[in-house]
Amino acid sequence: MLFSGQLSKNLSPTAVVIPMSSDKIAVIGDRDTVTGFRLVGVSECAIPKTPEETRDLLYQFFRDPTMGLILITEPLAAEVEDTIVELSQSPVPVILLVPDRNGTTGAYETVLKELIRRAVGIEINI
Repeated sequence: MLFSGQLSKNLSPTAVVIPMSSDKIAVIGDRDTVTGFRLVGVSECAIPKTPEETRDLLYQFFRDPTMGLILITEPLAAEVEDTIVELSQSPVPVILLVPDRNGTTGAYETVLKELIRRAVGIEINI
């Protein structure tokens, strides 16, 4: 791995490779889900009260250059599906939908179908 200031034989003297660090995890969910993730050491956690607050949190975590993964519970994701599809165009951070304590709602299927439709140009049933 090259770090800022180091050069490889294959790189020109003006090329500098800067490592990208995206090792943080954030969780957006209900109280029970957030508590579970806090117990295993995730410090970036939020319990939004409204869809607008959920959307604002997604943008806030997404703008953090050290953020690698954003977990959001399916019920909250269903409320801001358009924002998740928009932000998922970028490879990092990854936005992952997880079930809450009530189990899966299938919200991930809707988001996944839209991402596939945008990438491939056709709708695929999954």
